[in-house]
Amino acid sequence: MLRISAPRWAMQGRQDNEPRYPPAGRGLGSLRRDASSYFLAGLEHAVHGCADNRSKTAIAEAVAGIGLYADLREWNRVRSYFAARITTNYTNLFGGEVATSDRDALIAQWQGLLPGFDATQHLITNIVVEGAGNDAVARSHVRATHWFDTRFWTVGASYLHRLVRTPEGWRVSAIAIRRLYEEGDRAVLAAAADRVNAAAK
Repeated sequence: MLRISAPRWAMQGRQDNEPRYPPAGRGLGSLRRDASSYFLAGLEHAVHGCADNRSKTAIAEAVAGIGLYADLREWNRVRSYFAARITTNYTNLFGGEVATSDRDALIAQWQGLLPGFDATQHLITNIVVEGAGNDAVARSHVRATHWFDTRFWTVGASYLHRLVRTPEGWRVSAIAIRRLYEEGDRAVLAAAADRVNAAAK
């Protein structure tokens, strides 16, 4: 049952047979202004919180969506989560250099490898979003498994995605990966690339 209590000022020093009045010096107009200010402050906080939660949901969707739709080979959906220019840092996993390219060039690289596998699965979990305004960072775990015939290669790693707010929504502008462990045969990467090249001839 909902119980509504009288304001503290209405009960202080009051006998049972005394009427309830506002404290001295505080009329109903003052109390209404206080209540209105409190309500508006709470409403502003709630609206800001909802907007913040919507941003975090959109950011988490972008991070997870890239992995999901790459596994499904739905490249237009993958593209929709990227900013026009992407910086990728896979040096901890593959060596080489940090690279920046346009999103279509990055997707073309993935198309030259991933379809060569019988299946891939990027399980992206523990997404934590940081930041405000027009920039954000998302940290997560990933366990990515790649199957080729009877062989496989799995890498467990942590991701760091940087995102920017655009008129179309949140878009990923940078991806970095830090390897935690590997299982299986890394040589399936070359085998998958060879399969894609052979199919293109």
